[in-house]
Amino acid sequence: MWNNAGGSVDLQGDTTTGLVISGLASGGTLHTVISGFNGASASNSDSIELAGVKAADVSAVTYPSADQVQLTLSNGNNITLNIVGVSNYGFTLADGSDGWLNYEVCFLSGSMIRTPEGDVAVENLQIGDQVVAFDWKNNKEVTHPVVWVGKTHATVRAGLLDDEAGYPVRILKDAIAEGVPYKDMLITPEHCLFFEGKFVPARMLVNGVSIFYDKSITSYNYYHVETEQHSVITSDGMLTESYLDTGNRRSFRQEGSVVTLGGKTRSWEDDAAAPLCVDRAFVEALFRKLECRENSVISREVPVLTQEQTNDPDLHLITQTGAVIRPMRHNGQHYSFMLPSGIQSVRIISRASRPADVIGPFVDDRRYMGVAVTDIHLLSTKQQYDITTHLQAEKPEGWHATDWTDCAWTNGNAVLPLGEHLRHGKMGILSMTIRAAGPYLIDDQKMVETKARSA
Repeated sequence: MWNNAGGSVDLQGDTTTGLVISGLASGGTLHTVISGFNGASASNSDSIELAGVKAADVSAVTYPSADQVQLTLSNGNNITLNIVGVSNYGFTLADGSDGWLNYEVCFLSGSMIRTPEGDVAVENLQIGDQVVAFDWKNNKEVTHPVVWVGKTHATVRAGLLDDEAGYPVRILKDAIAEGVPYKDMLITPEHCLFFEGKFVPARMLVNGVSIFYDKSITSYNYYHVETEQHSVITSDGMLTESYLDTGNRRSFRQEGSVVTLGGKTRSWEDDAAAPLCVDRAFVEALFRKLECRENSVISREVPVLTQEQTNDPDLHLITQTGAVIRPMRHNGQHYSFMLPSGIQSVRIISRASRPADVIGPFVDDRRYMGVAVTDIHLLSTKQQYDITTHLQAEKPEGWHATDWTDCAWTNGNAVLPLGEHLRHGKMGILSMTIRAAGPYLIDDQKMVETKARSA
């Protein structure tokens, strides 16, 4: 069907896959109105093929209205499809067997919230409904009224890291314990689960086997349920949290017919039903316990996959003109570099990785860490200058603060101002002491190289 055909098309059933639309490879609007676009589950749903367009060509997906979806192409052009109720559905973008883009319905399974009348899908809860909450301090169940239900739409940004891209976390049935959850559970990475009197973000328990980022889902609706006070509630048989408004309520559209106005912004410190815990000692023990259940959850032996690591920082400098300077001497923690005249600043370039990646997601540090630098000296014409800008409270670009007062970490690409010491033909030797470095994931080197090129 050509994009200017007009009229309407009704996709009957849940697995209609034969509709091919031509004429939109360079952008444009489909003038035909499509209805009946739905499905039962991912890969078991209606899909629309756009001839001449590939999934990689799409840079963004937005909804101009409830019945329109707009695909922004990498060349800046837009494709607009008129699909009744399209904003209510998630989607996946994938290339079909003929190489063209398939736009397919994708649903997140409805989270089942425990109420006094039984489990109810979160999307069916209304303001005023009662939900069952766990009073963990007194070890008993109580009921709390729902005071707000919010809904928002998420679109995955596939170019980012898994925990930042927006993929939902899938917790397989029985991943936590037998019958917990009682079906696969889908939640956002920052949503917290309740263990032993503490809330733990789901992202810190991702093991890639029984708890993982579901990359088959690239767009979805998700809901938040707020009770009169922040509560431990049960979703899909798993203890989790109700919504705590820490300032993002405006990101959600209120569901239901009764309008409520949000009160003051709350905090984890003062208003949470249980403390937020990101402490490694607690979370790692929990992570290891769940890791031991992996084989029984998926009913087969899981091969151990390891990512190649190194402790070599590949330390070097880049000048403001783009010249690369390698160490002239390297002895243990000490590095020396010969600098030409006229250099006023350099970038300290090294490998960099996130502790959450090289150690494990149970480490709540997602900063890129390059090298920890202590003493820096510049020697020129028999004079030594101490360089301490990286130790000041206001640090140059690319430096992280540490608990040490005499040391700071780079992010793998840190600016080091040198002042005017190398003017009038003066050369110099820059020496620095590295207190700590690595380990690094070898794959992260590509990102560091990209950052260096953009310096």
